[in-house]
Amino acid sequence: MIAEKASVPAQVRIERRPLGEQVFGLVRRMISEGELKPGERLVEEHLARRIGTSRTPIREALHRLVQEGLVERRNRGGYKVRPISAQEVEEVTGVRAALESYAVELGARRITRNTLAELERNVAEFEKALIADDRKRLVELNTQFHAMLYKLAGSQLLIRLINDLAENLHRFRVALLSDPKAAIRSLEDHREMLAALKRGDQDQAVKACRAHVLTGGSWILDQLKQQDTEET
Repeated sequence: MIAEKASVPAQVRIERRPLGEQVFGLVRRMISEGELKPGERLVEEHLARRIGTSRTPIREALHRLVQEGLVERRNRGGYKVRPISAQEVEEVTGVRAALESYAVELGARRITRNTLAELERNVAEFEKALIADDRKRLVELNTQFHAMLYKLAGSQLLIRLINDLAENLHRFRVALLSDPKAAIRSLEDHREMLAALKRGDQDQAVKACRAHVLTGGSWILDQLKQQDTEET
């Protein structure tokens, strides 16, 4: 059983699951939420103390995370959180822009008053979270906004394809919405998409969606270039 630690989110301690599954899920979540940063070295002993368990389930979790592509082996031994690469950002952004803009194209034909009201509430809550600087809530609301657009498209195939990118998209959102300026821009983009959908302007909604996705990708690429410059 994992020892009680204040730093471990209560919602991930599901004691009925095997210990190895608990540890794997916790470390995976720490990476996805940005608590363990891209490129950060992962030391078994340190993680074991932090979580409150032995090194064995930590080691097993790291092996599984290597297979999932979230962790990679270091040249000098040990592990690190796999850094986000420029190629990954470009590829995922391009694919997402195509899929999501198509989702909006389909969804604009099926939009209902109830869905518009849900999107409006989401935008209002996003603004509140932005004022409160609640970054975790910003990521949740951002994910919900886009999920509503996917669902509105009414295509299970499209949803499956987008879900294949879910892990990448979550890591990108955590990185993007950690910057207040990027979060403000995201809010403005969501408002623009919502306004176009309310007007029934399908072309503008699709255009705004595509620009929104590509702008987010460009922001992340700029951050990666800045990091490379600082490290050289």
